Amino acid sequence: MKKFLAMLLVFSLLLACAACGGDGSSSQQSTSSADSSTAGTSSEDAPVESNADVEDGDYPVLRFNMNTATGDPRSKTSEVMDAINEILREKAHAEIEPVWVTFADMQTQLNLLLTGGDDSLDFFSSFWYQPLGILVSNGQVAELDSLLEEYGQETKELFGDYEAVLDCGRVGGKLYGIPSYTAWTAPNIYFSQKADADSANIDWSKVTDLDSATEAMLAMKKANPDHYYIPGSTEPYWIPKGIDYLGDQNYLGVLLDPEKSTTIENYYESDYFLNIMENVKIWQQNGIISPDPMSCNSATLASMQNGLVSGTTGYSWDAAEFCHQANVSGVYGGDLVGAEISPSYITTGNVTTYLWHITPFCKEPEAAMRVLNLLYTDPEVATIFSYGVEGVTYQLDENGAAAYLDGENGQTSGWTGGQSFVVPNGTIVPLWFDQSPDANERIYESNKNAKRSIALGFTCDMEPVADQVAACANVIAQYYTPLMNGVVDIDEVVPVFQKALHDAGIDEIIKCKQEQLDDWLAAQG
Repeated sequence: MKKFLAMLLVFSLLLACAACGGDGSSSQQSTSSADSSTAGTSSEDAPVESNADVEDGDYPVLRFNMNTATGDPRSKTSEVMDAINEILREKAHAEIEPVWVTFADMQTQLNLLLTGGDDSLDFFSSFWYQPLGILVSNGQVAELDSLLEEYGQETKELFGDYEAVLDCGRVGGKLYGIPSYTAWTAPNIYFSQKADADSANIDWSKVTDLDSATEAMLAMKKANPDHYYIPGSTEPYWIPKGIDYLGDQNYLGVLLDPEKSTTIENYYESDYFLNIMENVKIWQQNGIISPDPMSCNSATLASMQNGLVSGTTGYSWDAAEFCHQANVSGVYGGDLVGAEISPSYITTGNVTTYLWHITPFCKEPEAAMRVLNLLYTDPEVATIFSYGVEGVTYQLDENGAAAYLDGENGQTSGWTGGQSFVVPNGTIVPLWFDQSPDANERIYESNKNAKRSIALGFTCDMEPVADQVAACANVIAQYYTPLMNGVVDIDEVVPVFQKALHDAGIDEIIKCKQEQLDDWLAAQG
């Protein structure tokens, strides 16, 4: 299973599903066709500043996180690290070492790895760990402006036409995270097994929002009484992509109409959220949600792969591409079909789902930036980081696309396998075998033509309301998942949930965000 697909919650579901996502974490491009004017330039000939700590072949070893379903080191890790470090020693005067992190224990593991001890990370991806504002408030990320200017010029140039996207990594005007160079749009999608959709004669052109997706679910449930179409789980199946949640994964103050409105509103009292609750009630009453959801901790896509459900919500930069990849790879046991059910925006929330950071505990931040610069701009380094070593963990097919070795898969390949939104720049590596041949060109067009949130580039500094954020997070942990899984009386619990959020300080959070957004907008002219 693809690296991104395995991650996703989408848990991103699609994340992106496409989905991130594919996933989260799907923007790769053949090295031979990479366009340096749009996808970055190789740093092969870029000069590397001398490193005073490199003496007699002694290079700093920089630790970074690699997230997997199991957290177990992959069997070919040493071969992959040997290959990439041979290049990094020459081009970055550094080496790297992965620390394997389990998705299910990500919060606990990264909390420990970002404390400043001897085992701390030097650079990391914050994919579905913590919002940027919280990372800054916690002192877990270093300011990057001067490092990017001196050691990451090629990366900075990569975002030359997308300055607002790079600015999504800023808090208080200072850069703390660099976005992955990938698709930055991610509408919500709904998809199902084609066999189920065909049995109910679903017309996907009429599935355009959550309400019409529910109508499709009901029709499929009637035709397939033993099947389920929402993956109940302690992992989220719905990430709201038709709004701008400003990079806050708890949605504590959002823009509900990001193309027009600058008013930050209470998500949990909005018509948007209440409509989700009305749909959950329908799912609850009609057996749409998979059984015993609070005992399941599988990600959305894993539930699809394992046959627990025959349909799910998700997100991806493109529903058709997501289904294409799923069908070519065959990881779901049958063909998928689906449709986009929300508007598609470039928002700070979408962009900051995939950020790379240097920690304040890193003893060699210049070396860390040199490494990141290569991961963003050097096709050879990026390809090894993404796929491993050709002939060892992957092969190129007759079309020049990357694929598993014969007889191997995502669990046995020895490295992560598959394309992913999470890598710094997937557009400068070969396409993964299940991607459409024109996937990158369509991603570039999507980024170029997409609607942008008014607040694109804005991230709130949560430090002034850190106590309220923590208190609200506790309330959400208590109420939100049971509500979304339909295991409580929604009409009774939603008002209790809303009051608990007020008591915990959500109004102060919204006020703080609004003041900062107003100041930010004023500064934009």
